[in-house]
Order: sequence, then structure tokens, then C-alpha cells
Amino acid sequence: MPLREAIVGVGSVEAIEAVDPSRVLPGNTIYECLTASVAARPDKDAIIFLAHGGPDAPALNISFADYLRNVRAAANCFRQAAAGRPSVVAAMLPIVPEALFAAWGGSTAGVFNPINPHLELDLVISILNSVEATVLVTTQAFGPSAADHVESIIARVPSLQRVFLIGSDDPECDFMTALNQQPFDHLLFEPTADPLSTSTFLPTGGTTALPKLARLSHRGQLLNAWIGGAIMGSQEDEVIGLGMPLFHVGGLIMLALRAAVLGQTVVLLTPDGFRDRGLVKGFWQIIKRFGITSLIATPTTAAALLDAGGDDWRDHSLRTFTCGGSTIPVELNRAFSHKFGIELREVWGSTEFHGFLACQPQKVRPVIGSVGIRTPWHHVKAVELTDDNRFLREVEPGEQGVIVGHGPCLCPGYVEPALDAELFVRDMPAGERWGTTGDIGRVDAQGYVWIDGRAKDVIIRGGHNIDPRLIENVLLSHPAVLFAAAVGKPDGQKGEVPVAYVEMAAGGTATTDELMELCRAKVQERAACPKEIVVLPTMPLTAVGKIFKPALRNDAIKRAAEEVARAVLGDRSFNIDLPGSRSRPIVALTSPDMTPILEAQLAEAFGRYSFTFQIDDAPLLKNAH
Repeated sequence: MPLREAIVGVGSVEAIEAVDPSRVLPGNTIYECLTASVAARPDKDAIIFLAHGGPDAPALNISFADYLRNVRAAANCFRQAAAGRPSVVAAMLPIVPEALFAAWGGSTAGVFNPINPHLELDLVISILNSVEATVLVTTQAFGPSAADHVESIIARVPSLQRVFLIGSDDPECDFMTALNQQPFDHLLFEPTADPLSTSTFLPTGGTTALPKLARLSHRGQLLNAWIGGAIMGSQEDEVIGLGMPLFHVGGLIMLALRAAVLGQTVVLLTPDGFRDRGLVKGFWQIIKRFGITSLIATPTTAAALLDAGGDDWRDHSLRTFTCGGSTIPVELNRAFSHKFGIELREVWGSTEFHGFLACQPQKVRPVIGSVGIRTPWHHVKAVELTDDNRFLREVEPGEQGVIVGHGPCLCPGYVEPALDAELFVRDMPAGERWGTTGDIGRVDAQGYVWIDGRAKDVIIRGGHNIDPRLIENVLLSHPAVLFAAAVGKPDGQKGEVPVAYVEMAAGGTATTDELMELCRAKVQERAACPKEIVVLPTMPLTAVGKIFKPALRNDAIKRAAEEVARAVLGDRSFNIDLPGSRSRPIVALTSPDMTPILEAQLAEAFGRYSFTFQIDDAPLLKNAH
């Protein structure tokens, strides 16, 4: 069945599933599908690159024909650089066209491995060694990153054969110079035609700990890219706005690959994406300038747009505004739709499923609060599992459980096989392969999926499980609050107590007493009412734009330790620090003789945390927050 006929006019999951999933794609591999798109529309704009967030920023247009030429040249370059080894191309890059050349050229030559360029150096090196990278493509042209330590990377990653830099003055290592020295009209090798072969090692997330690396296949990526088109718009006239990082499943697969497979134009919304303040400020002008019809962003980005003010949104071209990464607060959804005339439609999934696993259908009003129904060819259940990931039972409709999924886009596992037991559920009925998502939630009688939170985000107060959203939604209902997040603070008697962090909207004012009173009045569970509310100048966000709760948890641990230290030390000087990825606070004391007393008090207050003591005449590590 031709690709276009498989999408147009399809109005339900069941109708799509009447077609075998392998038949909706024009090829078995990413290279084959891109080649098919180019054959159909060689002169059409495939990529438009916006240099910065100003509405009049210069833009670079790249046709589909030139897109494929650069991908071929990159594949030839990477295979040649591997010097007979299995080609593994790592890339630490912002949102630039060269990142897409490296992505699809890398998956054609062998395997592509995108890495967050803002990870700590040791983590970057650990990832490169774990995948045995043969090539690294990076840049020092867009601000500080791990690329500033290229010499150290080369010295500590023995598998690396070449490092290419984008925008380098040195022709020996400049990426585009290297591509221009390669044939661009044909491949110098026979690429794989196996749709199930691994094409990408994609990090599952994490910025303060080593992320897991999921092994993604050509078919898994292509099929979920196709599903993304079926959800967000499959027509060739769609213009996709891409402001999510290309080391994330949303940016790489659901936006960039979707456009390549469906022959759509993708607008790269600055190297920094939605982290570019100018992009948020000039958002609606940019949308109208390029006729952008579809994009994905996090709820925090949608909140920032709502807070930005102005009326330049009128007559915008957006057809779908899809939110992923975290649950959309109910009040944000209603306010966004009321102001801009476009509904926020939630999607949900994971790297391990190559992207989406549930979505809000386009032809019906979204069910606010739900992440939608299952995607085609996939199934979602809420189940009860043992601590070692064994199936016990499927829970009743509407009953809370661990959300698990099954279908052709479930990845084959991780680069480190020992981690697979954390993903695959054992003893599922009928012997089918199901993966756990790590989310707690429900599936109702109509098939809608409701996510109550990550298992690791649940606040456990004296054995009582508290959903952070009970607190967050109440705080977000206050007009002065832009962002809100609740985490558990260690407590000697109750294990954890909830604390909340907020960032105020532009011009918004509210006292912590006022916000606390709001919580006392409206948080539905008494135990969930926060014990403390902290106002931050800016909320910590991940590169994708999600609130980064590990940083808030570290701050809560630090605050708890400070309270104990003050009670013990009185007016004596001390400092507590949680630098970088450490979860062990550093307590600096002016009086060494107080160390045993404080150590005993901290252990009694919350013994599951370890504390390292440092005397104040030694150098102190800077506060991480």
C-alpha cells in the first residue's frame, strides 16, 4: 500500500490496524525511506534552519535533494573513518542541520549515538566507551559544552578514530569540509536492508547519572515516526517546528524523522530550541513567518507562551500543539485553549518504545487530564508487579497500577544487557513481550490512559503515597505562579514530607504564606499539604524543558540536613553542599569536635542518607543549586 493512502482518511486506531505495519513504510531502513521522499519531491524545502530566536533572524533553506546528498556523504565519511570496525557515530550537537546529516548518515553507516552536550565530561566519556564510538561529531561554536574538552575525550576513548567539529577553522577536522570530500551521489558500501537491525543507541534521559542507552531499530523508529504523522498531521503541506533536542526521542524521531519519512518541511527553531529566550518571545511571529502547522513542546513551554502576553498570536497557522514529557496541568490546558484557540493535545511514551505509546485522537475533543488512547499496533495495561518486575495481575479498569506496554515499537533492550530485566516484564500471560514504563497510572473502561506520576516521584509520607500533582495543580491555579513542583523532603519520623517549589510568572507576586493557605484550603489530601513552599528565581529545567526534579530533591535533602545541623551547632559556622551528581551532602564545620554529635543526630533524623564531613580550612565545593 502506498504511504499516503495508508494515512489519509483514517479516523481510528482500528482502521489503521487493518494494514500490516510493515506496509505503511516506503522502505525498510531510514536511508531507504529518505531516498523515497527525495525521489518524490527533490526540490522541496526539507530543512529550514533559524539561526536565532528573533522574528527576523536569518534562515537557511535545504532541499530534500541536498539533504540526501549530505546524508550520503556523511555515511561514506563515517564508514571510511571506522577503518574496518563497526561504525558507531556519536554526536554532541545542538539543533542544527549538520546534526541531521550525522544522524541519518550514522544510522546508514552503522549506528548513531546522540549525546547531550551538556552532560558532565566523565559521563560523556563513559557513554562513548560503552558504545565503542568510532567517530564523534561535535562543535565548540554554540557555547560551553563537553566539546570544550575534546583532547581529554580523545585520550580517554581508545575506540575513537576521528573527531569532526562543526564550524571549525581547521579544514582537517571541519565536518562539512570532510563531507565535501566524499561522493554525495552514491554510497561506497552496501548498507543494511534489515529493518530490525540496530540503528541508534539513544539515551533514555538523565543529566546527573549515567543514562541507559536503548537499542533502537530502523523499523521501530520509522514506524513511530509514521504514527507521529498519523497523530499530528500526515499531509505533505505540514510544516513542523522542531525546538526539542536531537538527543531526545521527541526531537529526533517524532519531529525530524517524521518529516523525513512523510516528505514534510521541518523548521529547526534555533540551535538552543525552546531554551532560546528569543524564541519564546517571538514565537507567534516565527510560527506565522514559516507557516508552521505542528510542533511538540513541554507543558512548561506552553506555560511560558501563555505568560508572555501580547496579541501577535492572532491568525497563527498552528493546527496541532502537542505536549509531551510531563502531564499538562488542567488549568494550563483550559487557559491555553481559551486564549489561543488551539487545544493542547497530550501524548505519552518513552525512548524504549521509540516514541509515542498513547495520544489524544485528533477528531474528538481531548479528555483533559488523560494522555489519550493507545497508538496503533500497541497495547497498554495497568498491572500489579512484584519488586523484581514479575507480573501478578492486571488491575481493574480505573484501578491504579504500573503502566506496561506491548507492540512492535518496544525496543529489543539496552546496550548494557544486565539492565534489560528492569525493562521487560516477566511471566506476562501468553508469553508476550511487555515493557514497563516506570509510570504509575490507570487505564479506564474506554481505554484512556491516565498517568499519576513516575514511581520515583511519589512522595511516601509514613507509608502514605502522595501524588505530587495534588500539590502542583493547586499551586498552578494561582495566577501569580508560572511553574510548580513538589518533591519529598527527608524526615526522621515520617520518612518524607512534601515540599513545593514555585517560579512566579512575569509580574506575579504572592507570598509563601498566601500560597500555603491556598494549599491548606484546596489540596484534597491533608497529608499531601506541603510543609514548606520555596520560591525560586528560575525553576531547574532539563534540556527538553521538563522540570528537573532531581535538583529539587537534592535541595530538599540539603534543607533537611541544615535544619538538623542548626539544632546541633547553634551559631557555629557550617556549610552543606550537594555538588554535581552527588547525593551525599558535604557538611563543613568550624569545630571538628562537633562532628560525632552532628553525625549521630543526622543518622537519627534520616539514616538512609549518608553524610560526609569536611573541615572548613579545606577547600569547599561550590553549591550546586
